[in-house]
Amino acid sequence: MKILSVVEEFIKRSDEFLENLIAEKDLATYFVSSNVAILVLSFVYGATMGISAGRLSILFSAIKVPILLLISLYLTIPSYYVLYSLLGGKRTLRQTAILLLFSFTIMATVLIALVPVNLFFVITTTKSSSTYAFMVLLNIAIFTLAGFFALTNFVKGARVLYGEPSENWKPAFLLGSLILMVVGTQLAWVLRPYFDYYSGFIRPLESNFYTAMVQLASQFLGDVAVSLIAVVLVIIIVLLFFLALRPTGKERRKELLPPPPTST
Repeated sequence: MKILSVVEEFIKRSDEFLENLIAEKDLATYFVSSNVAILVLSFVYGATMGISAGRLSILFSAIKVPILLLISLYLTIPSYYVLYSLLGGKRTLRQTAILLLFSFTIMATVLIALVPVNLFFVITTTKSSSTYAFMVLLNIAIFTLAGFFALTNFVKGARVLYGEPSENWKPAFLLGSLILMVVGTQLAWVLRPYFDYYSGFIRPLESNFYTAMVQLASQFLGDVAVSLIAVVLVIIIVLLFFLALRPTGKERRKELLPPPPTST
């Protein structure tokens, strides 16, 4: 398997990949290829984030985005696997890790697909405080969209891989996803800046991601708009988790079937 051909398999032949995952076939190859794909694709996207600042910011941002994705991923795998196992899950740590790598590879693929959009706004907007706020919010929206596709593909894979009662993986998925969001957003804040020039690799630690985003959005949109957006985002996140975790038609039919007769 060529290193980046894993991307095509994940987006076009995911059923084939999931069959191999269940059979624990070529897991080492998937592991290496997925990591390299995430590294390369997110490196390119990160470089576009630093173009507006120029100079070393291009290289710094290109390095930071792969660090952000891979560290967030590997910090979450143990939490998810332990929670899943405590709830009766039977799949191995390797299978769990490859499934999460699958979803993160999808995320990196969506990011690279949106590079032209990011570049368009970098090239066609002049530098100002309002432009900076817009670029930050635009990239947060792009990462959110990429995360949505990662989420939906993870759920698709989990339904196939686990094939167990929903209580064995859905609570672990919910808690693991919340951990991932908190870790990922705070790590993104720690690794700043991405869009303006700074002589060092990262700035000294201060505040946190959520406070900074509220302040930035207030500057660009106003306090009332920020409050409305926050409410809408919470509703969207809740709906996404509800849609992801609700039983499928097959699961509902299984629940309605009478229990098999017991022999006497």
